[in-house]
Amino acid sequence: MLLFLILGVLSGPEVTKYVLDNGLRVVFVEDHSAPVFAGVVQFDVGSYLEHPGITGVSHLLEHMLFKGSKKLGTIDYGREKKIIQRIWDIYEKLPYADSLERSKLREELKKLKEEEKKLVVSEEIWKIYYRVGGANMNASTGNTSTQYFLLLPSNKKEVWAKIESDRFQNLVLREFYSERDVVNEERRMGDGNPSSVLWDNLIATAYIAAPVRWPVIGWESDIMNITPQEVMDYYKKNYVPERCVIVLAGDVYPEKDIKLVKKYFGRWKKRKPPLIRITQEPEQRGTRRAHVEFRATPRMGIAFHGPYYGTKDYFALELLSMILTDGNSSIMRQELVDKGIATSVNSYVMDFDKKVVSLMTIFVNPAPGKNFKEVEDSVFSILESIKKEGISQRSLKRAKNNYKKDILSWQKNVLWMAIGAASNERVMGDPEYSFKVLKTIEEIKIEDVMNVLKKYISLDRATIVTLGGEK
Repeated sequence: MLLFLILGVLSGPEVTKYVLDNGLRVVFVEDHSAPVFAGVVQFDVGSYLEHPGITGVSHLLEHMLFKGSKKLGTIDYGREKKIIQRIWDIYEKLPYADSLERSKLREELKKLKEEEKKLVVSEEIWKIYYRVGGANMNASTGNTSTQYFLLLPSNKKEVWAKIESDRFQNLVLREFYSERDVVNEERRMGDGNPSSVLWDNLIATAYIAAPVRWPVIGWESDIMNITPQEVMDYYKKNYVPERCVIVLAGDVYPEKDIKLVKKYFGRWKKRKPPLIRITQEPEQRGTRRAHVEFRATPRMGIAFHGPYYGTKDYFALELLSMILTDGNSSIMRQELVDKGIATSVNSYVMDFDKKVVSLMTIFVNPAPGKNFKEVEDSVFSILESIKKEGISQRSLKRAKNNYKKDILSWQKNVLWMAIGAASNERVMGDPEYSFKVLKTIEEIKIEDVMNVLKKYISLDRATIVTLGGEK
């Protein structure tokens, strides 16, 4: 029997939530302004579930889920299955084979891959969706979630339900090794991007224990050594209804459309996900520093552990971040960029969905002729000055207005509306949680912002990573 709840609306569209017998949560967000809907399938699966040896498996799995199923992406799965298994067997034998046997195995592998290609219907999922008017089809993997989304005409909901339910229940690791190479090439491209390298080193230095310290894409040695069986085991363990939220937003009719969702997703077998123990970050005792040798314009990242997401302190820290760097009139833009100390400065707060403590970051690009020490001294001088002099009511009001504007702007786009509702439901158990955030933001006072500044932001709590230029 379905459980459902019509949720009260606070400055937003009508939202209806159901929970299927298998534990799958389904949310409808109504907006009948256009005959389209956004479909989002979001899993509580990300790099936080990984460990050294299989880093990047969540992202690799995301790639594999576009390869199809036993029905999609193949003209004869029975024949293809045998070829896939033999390819896996050969890859397992290759590292241990002598040169003569290795040569024979590689020749067989080449022939098998040619046979496999004849049976594969490349990108069939994409082709079906685009044929029926789909748009914005994509997916993303993060530290704490993986999501799949697209826009479709509202009369194509059954096409969506049929495809999505099939691929999430009946995954086939088709063309696994070639896709693994694609992912590793993506990893290498990131290794050539100074901003990506700075971020990887900053988060790995800021967190010494919590499982968000490795890159979402994974380390190269893990990507290139992970086996199909390890990926399949990870999929079966974690891609379960209880860890999934589905959102349909736009031209949807909950009472009618839930029957369609139940028809296809109700078949998904209920499986209890394993207990998750997340290693929590110990208290930081002293400044942490690292320098990355890299041929690039010098840049610096500074990070501070913050409060958990959902607390009043967390949202006060978000407002502090905006006061510091959001807009040309922000404090650090005026003190660093306008005065020629830096060419750019930005600040963000990573929340990690309450799983581990948040991280406030400040990224600064030194101006020509300015070294890292000068920039660092300037940043901390500004922070200490604010602690003594405080912030203005005007700065706080501007930050609040911008924060609220960002949240409300999501409601103007059905895809962003759907993604936001999915995240809210997955993390907080409330698809309309963003509207509660608006209330919390409004209640925050100058004292609250000053308290988090003094509590979390100081040199002895900082992680400082520099890249390029001189140490």
